[in-house]
Formats: sequence, structure tokens, C-alpha cells
Amino acid sequence: MDAPAERTPNRLLWPNLFLVATVLLHDLDHVRQGRDIEPAVIAIGIFGDVIALTSLALAVTRHPLAPTVAVLVGFGTAFGFLAVHIVPDWGPLSQGYPGTPVDALSWVAAIVPIFVAGWLGGAGLR
Repeated sequence: MDAPAERTPNRLLWPNLFLVATVLLHDLDHVRQGRDIEPAVIAIGIFGDVIALTSLALAVTRHPLAPTVAVLVGFGTAFGFLAVHIVPDWGPLSQGYPGTPVDALSWVAAIVPIFVAGWLGGAGLR
């Protein structure tokens, strides 16, 4: 007999919680930096916050689509952080950190969400 869903571990809960936390800390780091941000980059950030919160809500409620959304949000977020911050500036949807005067804290706030997002994507695949 299967265990009730409430008693089985929710493999998506912690990766989602950590993703929301690291993405919000990254957002706060942008405020701390005090640099101008392109409106398109702000829109991407807001979209990222919304989809991370949506994935968390689906995980908390154990929605049947939660694993699929976790894969899309996790790997999509990792790709997004890489494209927007880790590679050099390549256009209006980019705010590349290489060659930009950002400190180590900003680098950590941009890199940690990539690993957490990969964790979430992987958890969704299991």
C-alpha cells in the first residue's frame, strides 16, 4: 500500500525554497549595487521571480505538473543567469559581469542561483 502523499518526502520542496531565496537575494544585490539596469533586464528578473514562486507553489501543493515545471524553471533559470550575467555583455537583454566593476558578493549572488537552479531541474527529472 502506498504511503499518503503528506508523509512521502517532497523532493521538490527544498530546491524550490532555495531557488526562491537565492533569486531574491540576487535581486537585493542589484539594489545594493546601485547601478542602472536596462528595463528589459528588470522585466526578465521579475518574470524569473514569478516563475520561481509558481514552481514553489506547485511543489508545496504537490501538483502533478510540479516536476515538469521544476525541470523547465530550474534549467531555464540556470541558462538565464548564465546568459544575462556570466557571459560578457552581448546586448540589451544582458548585464554581463565580466569586465564590470562588481564585487565578489555580486559574483556569488549570480553564481549560486545557477547551481540551485540546476539542483531544482535535476530534482524534477527524478
